[in-house]
Amino acid sequence: MPSVWADNEEVTFTEDIPKEPSNVYELLMGALSEQGRAVVKFIVDGEDALEKGAFPEKYEKIEAFSLTHDELTLRLVIEALNHISDTGMQLQAYAQNVLNIAWSEVFKRMDEFIQKIQPFADLIDNLGPYVSTYSPPWSEAFEKLALEQSECLGGILSAFEQGNPARLSDELCEGFLPIFNRSRKLFDSDVIPFLKEKVEVSA
Repeated sequence: MPSVWADNEEVTFTEDIPKEPSNVYELLMGALSEQGRAVVKFIVDGEDALEKGAFPEKYEKIEAFSLTHDELTLRLVIEALNHISDTGMQLQAYAQNVLNIAWSEVFKRMDEFIQKIQPFADLIDNLGPYVSTYSPPWSEAFEKLALEQSECLGGILSAFEQGNPARLSDELCEGFLPIFNRSRKLFDSDVIPFLKEKVEVSA
């Protein structure tokens, strides 16, 4: 008889136990979402289906593990901030170099530049659903930053398309870098302390 466990407790189903792991996953995600939690590991007969990116057709034992949305978001934020810890200095240097090297070289390194700013853009995008769902006290400041960042990225892309190094340097120095630095302050002073407090209370 197959069994399903969630956070080390056996799950009882009101109807017949689902035969396919994907159906179990959907049911658990729905039930846990109502409790403000999300599945982070879904181990089917010893292998994590989420890590593999595929569900097997059948199972003997499923073990699911979840985190609160607060804890999951806190982990995401800290991991992302660690990843972009040097980005500010790198972009400052990049903005200065844009005016000193040939545009053809700048254009060739566009992908490298996008890789530098992508983790920051992803962090803002990934935090958006949490902010809209829970409306934390810093939501207004965050939403303003998110809008400014989106507009600034559009300006950077436009500068690349126009082949305009002066505009690209301005967009970086006057737009993106101040937004990046303000966001770091917001995360340090408001976002992380708020999430840490929520996690401690739920624990």
